[in-house]
Amino acid sequence: MNTNRKKATPLFVIGGFCLILFITIASAIATESNWVARFDLSWIEKIRGGIQPDKTAIVKFLTTLGSAETTIILTIVVVLILFFLRKFVVGLWFGGTMLVCGVVLNLVLKSLVGRTRPASVNWLVSESGFSFPSGHATATAVFYGLAAMFLIFTVPKMWQKIVIGIIGYGFILFVMYTRVYLGVHFPTDVLGGFFLGTASVFISLGVYFLVRKPLHNLLVKWRIKDKSITE
Repeated sequence: MNTNRKKATPLFVIGGFCLILFITIASAIATESNWVARFDLSWIEKIRGGIQPDKTAIVKFLTTLGSAETTIILTIVVVLILFFLRKFVVGLWFGGTMLVCGVVLNLVLKSLVGRTRPASVNWLVSESGFSFPSGHATATAVFYGLAAMFLIFTVPKMWQKIVIGIIGYGFILFVMYTRVYLGVHFPTDVLGGFFLGTASVFISLGVYFLVRKPLHNLLVKWRIKDKSITE
């Protein structure tokens, strides 16, 4: 248990820091702080300054990989694979985190903040609903962040961990870029979604390290063989 607490502590610290950043952005948007408009306008000019038809077609395709629908389907596939491998604790953790933090929490926060999207005249795709936090950014950060962290804790070599982290979080940043490029989100929307999703990943992972053994023991009591615990 001591080892698990040592693993969980830095994860809670990182997750808590990201949560504070998310709350800071959300509060600034709710109070209409001046820096929000300046920040959004500056990054919109940088990102949307080079719109081209070929580039737009690629961006439209790749942004779907970060949608809630796509990440939910991918989550179901991952959970089924983990259950097939009898890794029930990991499967429950992965699926539960994605459902609660990547989908439900995002929808609740969108309704609470109630931020309208940028002017629809600039949209390159059709969208609906409120703007903050970005559902694509949140779902992508949770799903691909969880997948990356799971692999990082699985592979033995440091260079492998670094490559996985760069690829995983590089893709998350790209999806954030696509939402602003397509004109359906403000930069602070995707930044808020990123911090919310990242906070969810690290806090959830910290909780996982604390509860995995009790969950494993519960499954054993129910006579369900689980291979999630590896010392």
